[in-house]
Amino acid sequence: MAHTIRPYDELVAANDAIRRVLDNGAKATLLAIPGVRHVSVGLRALMNTVTDELCIRVYVMTKTPAEELSAEELIPAEIEGIRTDVSAMVGELELMVNSKRVRPLKGGTEISNLIINGTAVEKQGLDDGTLGFFATQNSTGDPVLVTNRHVLLAGEAEKGEPIFQPSLPNSEIPAFPLSELPKRYTKTDDVIAHIIDGWMTEKVDVGIAKLDVSSCCRWCCCCLDFDNEILGLSVAGAPPDNAIHGRRPAVAGLTVYKVGINGRTVGKVLDADMNTRFTVHYDGADHHFLGQIGIVDLEDDERFSRHGDSGSAIIDQDGYIVGLLFAGETLDSGDIFHPIFVTYANQIADVLEAADITPNYKGGGTTAGAQVALQPALFPMPLSPRAAELYATTRSRVESDPAGRWLWALVETHRMEIVRLVNTNRRVSVVWHRAGGPAMVAAVLNNLRDGDPDTLPVPPGGGTLEEAMARVGKALATHGSPALRAALARHSDTLLGAARGAATLTELLDRLPPPPADDGA
Repeated sequence: MAHTIRPYDELVAANDAIRRVLDNGAKATLLAIPGVRHVSVGLRALMNTVTDELCIRVYVMTKTPAEELSAEELIPAEIEGIRTDVSAMVGELELMVNSKRVRPLKGGTEISNLIINGTAVEKQGLDDGTLGFFATQNSTGDPVLVTNRHVLLAGEAEKGEPIFQPSLPNSEIPAFPLSELPKRYTKTDDVIAHIIDGWMTEKVDVGIAKLDVSSCCRWCCCCLDFDNEILGLSVAGAPPDNAIHGRRPAVAGLTVYKVGINGRTVGKVLDADMNTRFTVHYDGADHHFLGQIGIVDLEDDERFSRHGDSGSAIIDQDGYIVGLLFAGETLDSGDIFHPIFVTYANQIADVLEAADITPNYKGGGTTAGAQVALQPALFPMPLSPRAAELYATTRSRVESDPAGRWLWALVETHRMEIVRLVNTNRRVSVVWHRAGGPAMVAAVLNNLRDGDPDTLPVPPGGGTLEEAMARVGKALATHGSPALRAALARHSDTLLGAARGAATLTELLDRLPPPPADDGA
């Protein structure tokens, strides 16, 4: 289907012009017609093809031929020069539930809780969904993945339980009665997160899970092994790249993209204010969704989403996130009742409010603001409650005095670049290993588990912590960015002096001088 990518501001103005007509009495007049349930601004459909023409969309319970309607039931073909389009929903919503292993972890990839569903042998399987994007939990500063509630909590999963990437093929599930199988398959190496919570309301179907530092860290690097981008999103510069540049409301006519289990698709917003006729029965309750984004594929007789794409981020033509995909259904639309498949997505503002999160933006753009800084652990943190408590105590100890707080902030400023160099620069990686970096991080973990958060690690096979720090610092200064090189030149002597002969964290902190007047990063 031929289509035009119209600038966002132009679409907003065109949508607003039609909305003013509706607000000035046309909407009330249409809603008074028997059978009309909802009126909004959207794209006009002809048979099973959605055009680029903005119109007044009128939703009815049942679509009836004009000759069978009375005069008061007829919907005018146009209002103040704006054409109308009548649609009837004819099917129940289908929750949309690339199976390769992706590291670093990225949005647009397959995830599952690996809980086996179905009582009959022939219906047993695993529910899969899509990791939409990464965000920061506002209340804790923790990095989280974002998807749907019905993806994370499928099969009666509970908070705190693991999420895996990728899932397992259903063909690997033995054909035995469910009662003879475990509730969940376990693949320790593929645990990427643990469920925080999920919300299903009339506005959203969203779930978040805390990214798992210890399992994403494959060989004792010092942070999460994930990238703030969506895998394969940008093709030929549309959208501009794989990152999220900001957020803004969807409007009818907007060109949008998604990457899910079933790949990348391009669509258009049919209507940015759709109500679903049918309810979704989930968690023992019926859910009816209001004010959703309706999206159609740009290819005739194709679908923007399929089973497994639930949780995908909806990104517009300029790289802004506008919604979170969760379901789809068929509409009767057009003059002779040709059906079109519509994908539904939650409004992104509703998603962020319900989950209390902020997406990890690339930065730039009027609504994006500065990139959200993640606050993952300095060390890979074990997931036991005791270990988490010890880690929190250790961090609190470091940040309890001005010098320690400065040290923590300094490390956080440059940590992501250091990890990237350790992972991707062969010369830095060799020095890191020869200096005993992986073993020292493992020693820190063991100390935490043993209830000893104060003892500093030493390199295996001899040498001192100061010597190891000096070797790694020299490699980083050789291959790092100008900012990292400047920070090392300014602070190396101070840090090495504090580490010299120190056996405990307390000793190291006591040897740090008062922090610089500025942040010193």
